[in-house]
Amino acid sequence: MAKSPEDRLLDIIRGQLGYTEGPSGWTKYGAWWAERHNKPESWAYEPWCDMFLAWAADRAGLISVVGDSAWTPGHAQWFKDRGRWGHTPRKGAVIFFDWAGSRNIPAIDHVGIVEAVRSNGTIVTIEGNTSNRVMRRERSGLVAGYGYPAYSSKSAPKPQLTWTEEIVKTLPLLKRDARGYDVKTLFYLLHARGYPLNGGIDDTVFGTPLEDALRAFQKAAGLKVDGECGPKTWAALLRVA
Repeated sequence: MAKSPEDRLLDIIRGQLGYTEGPSGWTKYGAWWAERHNKPESWAYEPWCDMFLAWAADRAGLISVVGDSAWTPGHAQWFKDRGRWGHTPRKGAVIFFDWAGSRNIPAIDHVGIVEAVRSNGTIVTIEGNTSNRVMRRERSGLVAGYGYPAYSSKSAPKPQLTWTEEIVKTLPLLKRDARGYDVKTLFYLLHARGYPLNGGIDDTVFGTPLEDALRAFQKAAGLKVDGECGPKTWAALLRVA
């Protein structure tokens, strides 16, 4: 019986277990990626966790669905733009980590692939550039999300939403002169993210101080700075984007 695409990919990845970068940081994965993308030879010395996945996907004939990236936030966004991003682990999924513990895509630090999910919730991964080599790991936290490669022609399973993602779907667009409980929620979320307002301000009224704090947060988060709290800003404040 023919192996599934994800099993073919995992077989190639397992074959690399133990590979260790050179003393100067050189890897065959970085050298391959530099040649493929017409980059300087110095790319062979760059952090290589994502280039390792691209190398393996290319050899499995799956690079078009797994991705061809050297930058983990961009790779995660690539999955999200295709509707293949979520927070449920499954075999063959690309797993992204943020060592600070958020689910904010621009903050992603590292990537690997899910080899198995155990009954106790532990995720078994294979990762490149972990302790400078390709290693099998057991993970249980600091996961920013998962990319689900389109291994088959079937539509992607609908990712299970977290409770915070469900909340974002129900929150209104807030802008100048808005009033009420949702404004209070915005007020205290900004405070929690390090953008407090001075005392004595009505926390149920969307006025100039609140708009200024929101714009500062949007700028720092890499969002459109429009002073309005819509779905993308809510998600960033709740750290589910």
